[in-house]
Amino acid sequence: MERPVINIDWLAFSIQLIPSPLEKDSHRFELIDPAPLGFRLVELGGNNIYRRRAIIYAADGSKVLTLLFDPYSRVIAYDSCLVEVANSYLYDCPVDVGGVCYQGLDWVMELLQHLHPFCFQCLSRLDVCCDFELTPARADFVRRLAVNEIYVQRYAEGCMFHDFEMLKGARVARVPKQLSWGSKHSNIKWKLYNKSLELFDYQTVGGQQVRQCSKPYIVRQWQAAGFDDSNVWRLEVSVTPMAKYLYHGQPVTFGNLCNWFWLTDFYTSMYMSKFVCRRNEGHADRSNDIRVWLLGNHGFTDRLQVRPSRDVREVQEYVSCLRAAMLQRSKIEVQVSTAMLSLWTTTAIECVRLGHLEGYFQRTYGYAIDDIESHVDIDLQRLST
Repeated sequence: MERPVINIDWLAFSIQLIPSPLEKDSHRFELIDPAPLGFRLVELGGNNIYRRRAIIYAADGSKVLTLLFDPYSRVIAYDSCLVEVANSYLYDCPVDVGGVCYQGLDWVMELLQHLHPFCFQCLSRLDVCCDFELTPARADFVRRLAVNEIYVQRYAEGCMFHDFEMLKGARVARVPKQLSWGSKHSNIKWKLYNKSLELFDYQTVGGQQVRQCSKPYIVRQWQAAGFDDSNVWRLEVSVTPMAKYLYHGQPVTFGNLCNWFWLTDFYTSMYMSKFVCRRNEGHADRSNDIRVWLLGNHGFTDRLQVRPSRDVREVQEYVSCLRAAMLQRSKIEVQVSTAMLSLWTTTAIECVRLGHLEGYFQRTYGYAIDDIESHVDIDLQRLST
């Protein structure tokens, strides 16, 4: 990436609490007070999934961690605990734990081990972002995305927010400030937005308008990179659940996230393989539409792969529906209709998702379900016979 400012912006993971004999008898987990380490524990009401919620605060009053545990449902293991790291502590904020100063995220495991014995389970949600200055060329790229002259491959759903700007001659222009791709069912979502607009606001102080920043720890990174902090945009990818995927053939571990080189490699891979932008040239086979890049072409990279399922069986009842949907996608009259092609593509995706047919799809059609929008195969009819 050109002058990248890459960070984790959201991190949630699951751990398994190891009960003591006393906790087994009382049927209740108890967290150890972290005050000797310089932190404060406050327990509040839970949410609709977990009965209990514990928040860990630093000495300066800032939130550090949130722990959700004691699930209502028996479907979730009784000893399961979801941990979320506070946003400000994801941005290379040094943390002192018991007199030892940690850089990066190594402190998280040290602090959790003090709170309660546990075993790491898996990553739940991981958001990784790249901040960049909006050059005139990139601004034109965003404009073309907003008017569908350029589209992001694979995504049938998304949304856009914009402002209205007065131009000369009393004309009004619609100026995009946020675009997103992915539905509530999408495991991988993208968001492109004006981060400067989000972070800065103007408030009246002493009769004057003063610019206020809601997250100065992010702006400090921009300033270190030499950015104009009034003109920074962000391209962010969100993966949920991260445990569903393999990267370089291996599950992503917490230790990977502590390595900046790994994080940069991961984001570059996601950008190159999952944020595929093409000119909207109207080809029935969209792979013929010319590919273009918002942040440059960084060549071949490894790809995030769906982890083979060991516990969930393929539901064969969805196979016939999937094959029918793929047959419809192969018809010329469907390929020339954007609406019909989107309909049958969405149907195929849902069949794979509901029937856990990722492996079947890969074996039958020769590519991953995530790549379906870049494939329109004329000869798919032979697969239905």
